Amino acid sequence: VQQLPPHQISLLFCVFVFFTSTLCFPPGFIFNLVAPPQDLQITDPGLLGVLDIEWKPPPNVQTFNECTVKYKFEYRSAGDRDWKVIFTRKLKFRVGFDLSRTAEVRVQTLLEGTCTDDVEVQSDWIYATFQVPLPGKLESEVQNFHCIYHDWEYLKCTWQPGLLAPRGVRYGLYYWYEGLDHAVQCNDYIQDRGINIGCTLQNLSQAEYQDLSICVNGSAAATLLRPLYVTLRLHNLAKPSPPEQLVVSVSAVEELQVAWSPPAGGTPPHCLEYEVQLAQEEGEAEAAWASVSMQMETALTISRANKSHISCVRVRGRTNIFCADQGFWSDWTQECFSGMEPKVTSVSFTSFIKPVWDQALMAAMGICWCPALGDGILV
Repeated sequence: VQQLPPHQISLLFCVFVFFTSTLCFPPGFIFNLVAPPQDLQITDPGLLGVLDIEWKPPPNVQTFNECTVKYKFEYRSAGDRDWKVIFTRKLKFRVGFDLSRTAEVRVQTLLEGTCTDDVEVQSDWIYATFQVPLPGKLESEVQNFHCIYHDWEYLKCTWQPGLLAPRGVRYGLYYWYEGLDHAVQCNDYIQDRGINIGCTLQNLSQAEYQDLSICVNGSAAATLLRPLYVTLRLHNLAKPSPPEQLVVSVSAVEELQVAWSPPAGGTPPHCLEYEVQLAQEEGEAEAAWASVSMQMETALTISRANKSHISCVRVRGRTNIFCADQGFWSDWTQECFSGMEPKVTSVSFTSFIKPVWDQALMAAMGICWCPALGDGILV
């Protein structure tokens, strides 16, 4: 401290005293050093949930030539506990909201540099909210809206009419993602008795790993219907086809060898993980299915040292944690086989050849119960 210039020592002392009493600065001095931004506005460009947020610099920003002026911008939809935070020098942002709820934003000025002796100074917050008009009662909104991104090739969304929807209701689905000039209407509807209850969207590869905004609205004579707004991430809705070319064989040393190929379609092979299930035949009783989790490997070798009689092998896949936060499992493969070995009461997994698995994985395997599948391929 003795090597610092006298004015910096004095400032450090006053800052210390300020946070322990109010001797050096009058109340509010630090926070009044810089004003908050001005004219915070929210506008709707008609992109189904994406709103434009902009503001103007504080009026005294020109007086801080020796400092960097930044902004802390936070936003959320009403009811969310946490704010999404952006630090920026920009004055305008385009962000997505759930338009069924009120959009909330706030901004403050951050000042740091020589003029503050490199201490970050924050202004007060300014706030703004936005709510689109929501006609009709909540019960008139479509129900059970559900979407699946099949094979990373097409998105299929389905819904059911709202509880208050009258006969003859007409539904329309509109979507938008970054790169489109405007919202686009579905051109491939799924119908039931003349009513649109779903939509299939093709060619969405440019929308992967970004927000896809969707609105489903309806119209009916003399009845106001509430629109549904949702924001999707395609990679979290992916469902691949079942793995292909499942081959089960028994080697000369009585090891059970299972191999398969990734499914056809657009699902990236490196984005798949697998689950293998093996059924222990129990005569007329239900079969015990033992599961083994795999990553990107497409082969599994299992020791049969205990002479277990495995009656069926099946495999399914889904998007792994390296490509998505979640996803849907594919359907199971249907191939089964039967063996001629003595029956035992458990299935033993004692050795993995491709790859060599840690023994901790063995202990983590779970058992579930379901009806045994019929015999198929004879081994």
